[in-house]
Amino acid sequence: MIRRTLMRRAYNAGNYSRARHHALKIVHIPGEQRLARSVIIRSHWNQQEYEEVVLLLQKWKDSDMRFYLQKSIDELFSQKGKGQKINISLEGFQSERYSGLQGSQPVPNFERQWNGQNVIGNFFQENQRIWFRFPQSHCYWDMPEDFKLEHVHTSLLELVAELLLSPWYKETKHQLQPQRKKGLNPSLSFSGGTDSTAASLLLPDDTFHGYHERSFESQLKHDNAKKLINHMANVQDKQIFSIPSNHEIIRTYHDKNIGFSTDLACASHLILLADHFDIGAIAFGMPLDNTWLWKGRVFRQFENTDYFQYWRKRFSHAGLDLLLPIAGISEAGAMKICQQSELMPFLNSCMRGEADEGCGECWKCFHKNGPLGRPYNFKSNEIQMFLNRKPIPTAMHALWAIDTMGLKNQAPLAVQELMLNDFSWWEKVYPPSKEIIPSQWREHVWERISTYLEMMEAPYPLELVNLYNERLE
Repeated sequence: MIRRTLMRRAYNAGNYSRARHHALKIVHIPGEQRLARSVIIRSHWNQQEYEEVVLLLQKWKDSDMRFYLQKSIDELFSQKGKGQKINISLEGFQSERYSGLQGSQPVPNFERQWNGQNVIGNFFQENQRIWFRFPQSHCYWDMPEDFKLEHVHTSLLELVAELLLSPWYKETKHQLQPQRKKGLNPSLSFSGGTDSTAASLLLPDDTFHGYHERSFESQLKHDNAKKLINHMANVQDKQIFSIPSNHEIIRTYHDKNIGFSTDLACASHLILLADHFDIGAIAFGMPLDNTWLWKGRVFRQFENTDYFQYWRKRFSHAGLDLLLPIAGISEAGAMKICQQSELMPFLNSCMRGEADEGCGECWKCFHKNGPLGRPYNFKSNEIQMFLNRKPIPTAMHALWAIDTMGLKNQAPLAVQELMLNDFSWWEKVYPPSKEIIPSQWREHVWERISTYLEMMEAPYPLELVNLYNERLE
C-alpha cells in the first residue's frame, strides 16, 4: 500500500510530522491500525510531544505502547518539577521515574516516624552513619570515625533540616534553637568543578574542604573530581573530606530531578561537621552568574535580595559566616583564575566523563571545557537543546563562550541576536562584591582576587545586563 510506504519512508528519514500525516490517513483501517498508531506515538515521542502521547494512549488504551505512556508521564512530571507549564492534568498518574532508585536505598536498623513538631529529633546515629527521617523516607551521611551526633549544636541540625525540606515543609523555617557560638575555621563546600576550585584558590590555605559524594548510581561520575581531590590532598596537603550521602533523593519524592533541595543544601555535610572541625564560615563557589545576575541574564542588587539577607542571617544564627568569594566573578573569571594555577591538568568540570576526561556531549563540556580548548561536540543533542531554549541557561556566560570559541554564525538566530560587541568585561571583577564578603575574610580574599583578575571599570557594564527585557519584582 503506497500510503504505508510513504509513512515508513518519512519516519526512517526522521521526518516525523510527515510520517504522522500519512499514518493518520490509514489509522482507521483495521489491517493498518496497529502500525499506524505505533508510528503516530513514536513520532510524537521523538519530537518530545509528551502531552500528545499521553492523550492518545489514554484514548487508545494500547497495551503495546504502555512504555511510551509511562515514560511520557515521567517526562511531564519532570517538566512540572522544573516549573514548566503542563497543558494536561496529571491527576491520577504517578511518576515511576525514580521508584527503583527510592526502593533501592538503605534503611536504618531502627526506622523512625517523621516528627514534624520537633524537626531536629529526626536526626539519629547508627555507627558512623547519620540518618535523617524526612516525611517519605530516610537519607544519610557517612561521617568520620570519631564523629558524634550528640556533639552537634541543635541550631546546626535545624539549619540542615531547613535546607533539605523548606521548599515543601514550611515548618522547618522556624528558628527555635539557641544561637551557636561562631567557630574559628573557614570551610568550602567543594564540588571539584571550576567555580569551586577558583573559590578554593582565593581562600586561606588552611581552609577545610568538604566534598559531597553522591552515594548512588546516576549519570554523575566522581572520576574527575576525585582526580583533583587526590592531587590537592596529597600534593598540596589540603584538608579534604569526602562525605558519601544520598540526601539528593529527597527531591525525587516531589516530582523533581535528583539534586540539591536548595542551592545551599550542597553544604549539609559541612554544617553537620561544623562543631567537629570548629567551623566558623562556609564558602560556596557561587559565581556572578547566580548572584548579581538573576539566572545569568538580568542584573539585580544581590546584596539587597531576600535570598541573600535571609540565608546570611540563618547561617549566622548557626555560628557560620556565609562566605561567597567569587560572587563578583563570572564563570569566565573563575576559569581564568584556575588557568593561572597548577591545578588545570587535574581539573575538569564535566560530571559525566570517566577516566579523567569530559564526555564532550554535555552543556558543561560546551561552556566550561570548550573555551579551554578541550573537545566537545557542538551538534550533540544536549548542547543544541540548550542553545535553542529561550532563555538559554547560564545565558550571559553562554554568550561569552560562543564569542570566545568563534561560534556566533553557527548559533541559533535567537542567540545571535543577543550577542554583544564587547565581552572583555565579563572576565573582570565586579568591585561592589567586596562588601558582601564577611569582614574576617574580606581582605585576604580580595588581595588574592586582585592577583588573578582585573577590576571592571565604572560605569559597570554588568549593571546594564537584561538579555530578555525582563522586569524583576
